Amino acid sequence: MTTGPIRLTETQLAQLTRSEPLRAGSLIVTLFGDSVAPRGGVIWLGSLIEVLAPLGISQRLVRTAVYRLVQKDILFSQQVGRRSYYALTDNGRQEFEEATARIYAARPPEWDGNWWLVTLHNLSATAKAAVKKDLSWMGFGQLGPDTLVHPNPNTVQIHEHLKRLQVHEQCFVFDAQVVSPSGPQTNTALARQLWSLEDLEHAYTSFIRRFKPLHDAALDGVQIDDADAFYIRTLMIHEYRKVLLRDPGLPKPLLPARWPGHQAQQLSGALYHHILSASERYVDHHFANQNG
Repeated sequence: MTTGPIRLTETQLAQLTRSEPLRAGSLIVTLFGDSVAPRGGVIWLGSLIEVLAPLGISQRLVRTAVYRLVQKDILFSQQVGRRSYYALTDNGRQEFEEATARIYAARPPEWDGNWWLVTLHNLSATAKAAVKKDLSWMGFGQLGPDTLVHPNPNTVQIHEHLKRLQVHEQCFVFDAQVVSPSGPQTNTALARQLWSLEDLEHAYTSFIRRFKPLHDAALDGVQIDDADAFYIRTLMIHEYRKVLLRDPGLPKPLLPARWPGHQAQQLSGALYHHILSASERYVDHHFANQNG
């Protein structure tokens, strides 16, 4: 079945955001990562205000959010005449690139049964807090007060983060294996102890329930209006990003059977591919940088 382009009503658009109020700062980071960075990384403040208005985010909230992102060294401002433009800082770009790698990555590689441990006992309280924050973002769980653990992390990123925090000479990094008690159930029990997999499973299921009707319509050949394609794409990536960045990326042997994260990845990839061209046309006409 093929029909003309469909439009979302205000009610339908609200339903896509109904789980919780959208946080302007977080949504702006999603916009930068998915739509702005691939097109040079600079956007006029007026464009942000215009495209976020249909999502119920006021001009005041946009201005407050970008100000806070500047204070956090995620964005920086450029003034051209009377207009303000925003771009990612080096720090913001690094965070964006790491997040992007996780969002668009394939499934975790085959697991060798080993666990990577990082010890923090030689660090000051301030340094410990900084390392825990960074490695937790990478998916590490806390095995003890001074020990972080993950079954298959990005080992290059571990060392890059430790070097950036200037603690790489004080932290010991181990590649270890559980030997007592032994057996595959020990590893899965440890995974359940370290990460809230039930909460994550619920979040993925909720994501699938929200976006599957749009995915199914796309597979049926339904065309989606340019504006709606942009908002569906943005909200889908935003919601997927929120769940995925909580996901430690565990290998299949440590996950429950029929893990919904795999279905969520396939669904988001297929829907994104279907609406990409239409959403890009919207970006062409509604986003501006210093050159227009």
